[in-house]
Amino acid sequence: MISEGLRKSKLFQVNTLYSAAGGLYYPAIPLYLRGLGVSVDLISLILSGLSLSGFISAVLWGKLADSPSRRRRIIAVTTIGGAVFYMILALPLPLTIFTIILFLANLMAPGAVPVIMAEASGWVNATEEMGYFWIGGSLGYSLTTAFTGLILEKVGVGLIFLLSSVLILGVYAVSRGIIFSDRKEPAEATRVTQGNGISMIFWLLMLSVTIFLFTDVAKNLYIPVFYAFNLRMGYALATLTLSIEALLEIPVIYVFTKMLSRINAWLIFSLSLILAGLFFLLNAIIPPDPVYAFLVMSSYALVWGTYSVSSTELVAMLTDLRRRGTAYGVYNSAFPVANIIGPLYIGYVISISGYRRGLIYLSMPVLALGVMILKYNGKAKPRLK
Repeated sequence: MISEGLRKSKLFQVNTLYSAAGGLYYPAIPLYLRGLGVSVDLISLILSGLSLSGFISAVLWGKLADSPSRRRRIIAVTTIGGAVFYMILALPLPLTIFTIILFLANLMAPGAVPVIMAEASGWVNATEEMGYFWIGGSLGYSLTTAFTGLILEKVGVGLIFLLSSVLILGVYAVSRGIIFSDRKEPAEATRVTQGNGISMIFWLLMLSVTIFLFTDVAKNLYIPVFYAFNLRMGYALATLTLSIEALLEIPVIYVFTKMLSRINAWLIFSLSLILAGLFFLLNAIIPPDPVYAFLVMSSYALVWGTYSVSSTELVAMLTDLRRRGTAYGVYNSAFPVANIIGPLYIGYVISISGYRRGLIYLSMPVLALGVMILKYNGKAKPRLK
C-alpha cells in the first residue's frame, strides 16, 4: 500500500522536510526583493548568482559522495552549515550582506540531496523509493508555499528563514538513517563497467534536463510575479497556486512511478517536455481571473510528475553504481544551471516582449525538444552492464 510505503520511507521524510524549507524561502526571495523596490534586472542577476553557488554545491558534494565512506560527514556539514546560515538570514541585514549570506547558505544545504540520492540509488527497491522521494518533495513544497506569501506580508522574511533553518536541521536528523540503511545490496552493486561508468547519452540527458528546468524556473519565480502583479492576485494567492499545484503532483508521481515498469522512461520524459511547452502557452492566453490562474498552475502537476520520475530513472539507467555520486551531483546541478541562465534568458525575453508574448516564445524550445526525443524514443543506450 502507498500509505505503508510512505510511512516507512526515510527518503519521503527527508525530502518532505527539505522541500518544505525550499517552499518557504525560494518563492519568497523574488517577492521580497520586488517589495524592496529592486529592479527586475537586478533580481534576475541576484537569482543567477544564487544559483551559481547551488551549482558549485551540487557538483562538489556529489563528486565527494562517490565514496560511501564520506557521505555521513557530507550530510552533517551541508545540513548543519546551511541551517546556521539560514538563521543568520533571519536577522535584519543590508541587501548586500543578505545576498552574500544567501549565497553561502546555498553552498551548503543543497549539497545533501545528491548524497542522499546516490546512496538510495543502490537499494533493491530504488525506483519505488525514488518515487516516494519525489512525493515527499511535492508534499513539503505544497505545505509551505501555501503560507509563504501570507508570512511575507504579515510577518516578514525573517520568520521564513528561521523556519527554514529548523526544517534543514530535521533533514540532518532523518538523513542519518538513510546512510546507515540496510536496504542497499542490489545485484548490480558488484558489476564491472567499461570506461568511466557514465554513458555519453547521460550528458545529452543533462542538457535536456537543463532546458526543461527553464520551465520550472519560470513557474516558481516569474509566473507567481505575473499572477501577483499583472493579474492583481497579490502575494498570498499567487504563492497559494504553487501550493495547490505541488499537492496535485503527489498522485501523478505515484501513478507514473508504477508505470515505469511498463513504459519506456524516455517516452515519459519526452511527454514532460511537451507538457512543459503547453504550460507556457496556457499561461500566455490566461484571462485576468484567479480561477483560471489556479487551473493553469495546477496543470503543472502533470509536467513535474512525468519529469521527476522519468529523469531520475534515466540517471540510474545511464550510470554505473560507483559513479552515482557524481551522476546525481551533475543531475542536481542542472537546476542551479537553469537558475543561472534562466533568469537572464527568461527575464530578457519577458522584458522585451512582455509576459504573454514572451511565454509563447519560451514554449518553443522545450516543445521542439520533446517532439525530437519522442521521435527517437528508445534509441538510447541501455543500462550499463
